[in-house]
Amino acid sequence: MFAGLVVGVAGTAWADTPTMDGSYTETATLPSGGTLTSSWTVNSCGDGCIYIKAGAGGSQARLVDGQWVLDTLNNISCADGSYTQYGSSSHMTWDPNTLTGTAQHTYIVPACGRPAGYTETDQIKIEQTPSTSATPTPTPTPTS
Repeated sequence: MFAGLVVGVAGTAWADTPTMDGSYTETATLPSGGTLTSSWTVNSCGDGCIYIKAGAGGSQARLVDGQWVLDTLNNISCADGSYTQYGSSSHMTWDPNTLTGTAQHTYIVPACGRPAGYTETDQIKIEQTPSTSATPTPTPTPTS
């Protein structure tokens, strides 16, 4: 006679978590008070996963402890026009309900007069962009 032991692990309740899909505008408010915006196209890549395309690049965000988390490398553009490709790492987290959070950027190399290791934290707000492909409303036909 064989005795078996079945162990179950409760999974994360993905169905209870709002997901993102479609077009969004991400607005970052810098410590100086200035703002930067970027356009995102977001698609699901499975439970607790979204793929974000922004500009020429894209990356996956994962749902971790109830927050969306995105880690990526970014380019640095300086006020003097100089440019460093993949010169900073970014760690973004945002609430799936309010779509607000933070983006922490850390310079990997010196750039813009700042040393490697320089860190800046921006406040972010993400808003879904209204669809431009609305179905036209039919024009009523006059009756006589």
